[in-house]
Amino acid sequence: MKIQSVRIKNFRALKDVSIPFDSITTFIGPNGAGKSTVLRALDWFFNGKPGSLTEKDCSFGAIDESIEVQVTFSDLTARDREALGKYAPEGVSTFTAWKLRTPDGAEVLSANAKGFPEFNPIKAASGVAAKKELYANLRGSRQDLELPAASTGTAIEQAMTTWEASHSDLLIESPESLQTNFFGFNSGGKMSGLFDFVLVTADLRASEESIDGKSSIIGRILERSVDRAAADEEIAKIVEDARAKQQAIYEEKFKGQLDSITAQLNDVVASYAPGRMVTVFPAEVELKAPRTTFDVAVKDGATETAVERQGHGFQRTILISALQLLAQSGAASAEGVICLAIEEPELFQHPIQAQAFAKVLRSLAEDAGKRIQVTYATHSPYFLEARYFDQIRRLTRSSDEAPVVTVHFAKVEDVQALLEGTVDAGQIERQLDGIVTGRLSVALFASRVLLVEGDTEVAVFYGVGDRDAVGHLESKGLSIVSAGGKGGIPLAHAILSCLGIPTYTLFDADSGFEARALAVGKKQSVIDAERTKFSTENRRLLKYFGEQELDFPAEKIGGRVATLSDHLESYLEVNWPEWGMSCAKIEAFAGIDLAKNQYAYRTATIEAEGAVPEMLKQILVKAAEV
Repeated sequence: MKIQSVRIKNFRALKDVSIPFDSITTFIGPNGAGKSTVLRALDWFFNGKPGSLTEKDCSFGAIDESIEVQVTFSDLTARDREALGKYAPEGVSTFTAWKLRTPDGAEVLSANAKGFPEFNPIKAASGVAAKKELYANLRGSRQDLELPAASTGTAIEQAMTTWEASHSDLLIESPESLQTNFFGFNSGGKMSGLFDFVLVTADLRASEESIDGKSSIIGRILERSVDRAAADEEIAKIVEDARAKQQAIYEEKFKGQLDSITAQLNDVVASYAPGRMVTVFPAEVELKAPRTTFDVAVKDGATETAVERQGHGFQRTILISALQLLAQSGAASAEGVICLAIEEPELFQHPIQAQAFAKVLRSLAEDAGKRIQVTYATHSPYFLEARYFDQIRRLTRSSDEAPVVTVHFAKVEDVQALLEGTVDAGQIERQLDGIVTGRLSVALFASRVLLVEGDTEVAVFYGVGDRDAVGHLESKGLSIVSAGGKGGIPLAHAILSCLGIPTYTLFDADSGFEARALAVGKKQSVIDAERTKFSTENRRLLKYFGEQELDFPAEKIGGRVATLSDHLESYLEVNWPEWGMSCAKIEAFAGIDLAKNQYAYRTATIEAEGAVPEMLKQILVKAAEV
């Protein structure tokens, strides 16, 4: 089984959010939006000890409301169904469990604990005959429920459980508690070995996780990978043999002395309590066989040191390595699933190492034989694969007095719906690997985006921002993103929009293409083909943004999109000649042609004399307000 969806209510920053999960689920968003809170809510659900939450964990002081975490599982195997029993009957594809902390501090874990109220009399009825009568009456009076026929008490229970599992939106609380150790690694509960949730927090210490204990990562690895039973059995025999020998020594060395003391005592006792006697003898030796445990140390050359004496980077490397081994060792459990939840997996990692870790996590999650599910909260583009944009969950938080957290996610079908009539399905697939993967990763972390055609526009607009103050646009959360050409704009815009990132767009109409083509001696047939290409792309983009379709639109700043009649360089040549002079100065100083060089364009924009054209400034204003 794997997590299909999660609903969290009244937990810290999360008032009420519902989140779909995937094989890899990536949480992004600004600090304080609730990314880590999702992971910690799940850790409480699976591994939390009673009393670990307090009133302070209620959302913005709502102490009169319950904290609730609801998890729905899918991909149930035959082994899962056997363990879950009535909670996952045949015909039901999911299993849902709830964990609540009530206002009085009590914690309840339940499955199907939210029941359909009209089933309550049937469930409470004593005797099969009463159940059959009540069930038959309900079927007759509520045909809209489409309840199946059932002639035995077991069949009736099964029918109601199946119906409730398929209509969770109509259920109300009807407590049916699970045992407290239902979840939890090595807990002995139903889910032990079937689904284990492992959280690696940003402040987790490798020194603690390298101790061989039931809750540590190393301990979990050893539990899955090392058979201690044979060794423990042999040690138990040694301890028992030692106990017997020690008892024999006591008997041999102390018997005479103790017999003498016993006789002397009894002479005195008899004078006070005739008929009573005492005996002094060697007590039974209590020796208990210790559990086999293991230690972890770091060997650096000839020197062996403790884990806690290593730097943060290496300690994090140990954690990552142990986590990877834990996931791989999970394959020994043919049907058990491990969910690896990692807070800031990039922490203390060299960029290349972070990239490698991201690839390893994906390979583990995509290997059906490993049965691994991965989720993490990250600020690093290395762990954000825009190719898998549908696995990204972007959290945003309102600025209200009682902030509301919203979860944005882009389903493939939603993106396709936005692009219908603009980009065909085949083109979407091709663009995902090129445009999206190479250009959107950083943009997905932005608060808002200015989407442009190419790197020239990116450099110039960042330069305009730097004229006010270096990093001015970046500090405001505005990311200027190249779509890699006009053809990539619709897909990039659709993905950003679905993920809730406000996006303003600028594209070039390229009306001056013919003059440039004639200047380099292109044939008329080639020019005609280019005209068709440019006009088709322009119309397609204008249609996508809901604007009037034109072959070559004029310069315009609209609500969602701005257009330049030709490309940016020609616009700057007319409207800001000092910019071209600045480029020429930089080229002369460098001694090479710096055309289309981003650094040169940004520097030229910063250093150019004269005033920045008003249209460029207005485009940035629109992008900041969209």
